Amino acid sequence: MIVIDCSELLADEKLALAAQISDDMSGSVLALVKGKDIVLDALSSEKPELSFVKAVVADFIARRRDGADYSIEVSGDRILVHSADPIPALRKARQNELPPNLRQCPYCAFVTEYDELYTVHVRAHGVGF
Repeated sequence: MIVIDCSELLADEKLALAAQISDDMSGSVLALVKGKDIVLDALSSEKPELSFVKAVVADFIARRRDGADYSIEVSGDRILVHSADPIPALRKARQNELPPNLRQCPYCAFVTEYDELYTVHVRAHGVGF
């Protein structure tokens, strides 16, 4: 599975990159933002080529205003995108983190510090775990 590490990009940049990857892969792959990464979900039996995905990412970066300041690195099946200015993305990620004693529902804005209440709440969404 090809993973694109976008930890230095802002959330809107990640979404725009995922959308471009999905569009350029002509329906064979769906790009999904998962935390700090973009993962590719194959919709057909053919596996996407790493070189083609890298070319799509490079095209996305080239169209940015400060595209010359970005860089791409490949390590196995992982593509790392380095931002021109990673500080805003890292600062925003820290602002969006909850304290370690709190848990947030993945389906809505519910937050609690109690594990039992969290489990009951998530199950109320119709999802068991």
